Amino acid sequence: MTPTSEKPRIRVPSGRYRVVDSADHLELWRQVDKTPTTAVREASVDGQQITTLDAMHVIETATKVFGPMGIGWGYRIEDERFDVGAPILGTKGELIAHEQTHTIRLALWYRWHGERGEVTQFGHTRYVYRTGTGKWKTDGEAPKKSITDAIKKCLSLLGFSADVYYGKFDNKDYTQAQQAATRIAVAEDQDAEIEKLRQDYADWLKRECDTLRHQIPHPKSIELAADRMIGRIPDKASMARVEPDKGRGMILKARDEGIARVYAEKEKAKQPQEVTQND
Repeated sequence: MTPTSEKPRIRVPSGRYRVVDSADHLELWRQVDKTPTTAVREASVDGQQITTLDAMHVIETATKVFGPMGIGWGYRIEDERFDVGAPILGTKGELIAHEQTHTIRLALWYRWHGERGEVTQFGHTRYVYRTGTGKWKTDGEAPKKSITDAIKKCLSLLGFSADVYYGKFDNKDYTQAQQAATRIAVAEDQDAEIEKLRQDYADWLKRECDTLRHQIPHPKSIELAADRMIGRIPDKASMARVEPDKGRGMILKARDEGIARVYAEKEKAKQPQEVTQND
């Protein structure tokens, strides 16, 4: 066998090499990167709206993929400390103490295709800090929260709930697609739920195509609107469990018809002027 025909190999933690196809590198990632809407929620942290991920969801998913914790996967704490933060001042400006953050370095191991893998991340939790109301608080559950934080971060490196870390839940269409997937998963009649979503998708396509054909007055505006619609099709089609190509084709056809309409209207508007000039 010549070198050019050899399949690529990766080195695994045991020191041995395993032959893989190039597509295998994302096999685990693609298996765990989607998150149901029941496992996320919006939260306000330091005045910012963020999407938070339910730790039990990723732990359950890891157990489904790797096996029970302690057998198919697990973790060990490699370092633990309390980091000194901002100063705590008294009423006269004197230094009383400092805020503290609990920090751990956690190594998460797992078994995948018979091999042992390992990733490391840090977990952080405020331990002593000032609350939003100005009161000082000591969080006795900081160590537990830091472990949870580190586990989620470690699993994110393997692709678990990657859509959350990508920020996809900030996109309305993606969120609606995941909500639809959740509804289908829990529906008593999944076929009926899918049929309803397909009808919703067909209605949306018709409205958008009608807009391109009849309502937008400028060719450039029609092109921009069509581009936006095409950008939304993957999530809309995913929601309806259909391929996106047909929807893209409908939008492109409606775009061309809309542009042709605008030019035809312009030509028609010129005709009375030409007749008057000839007279």
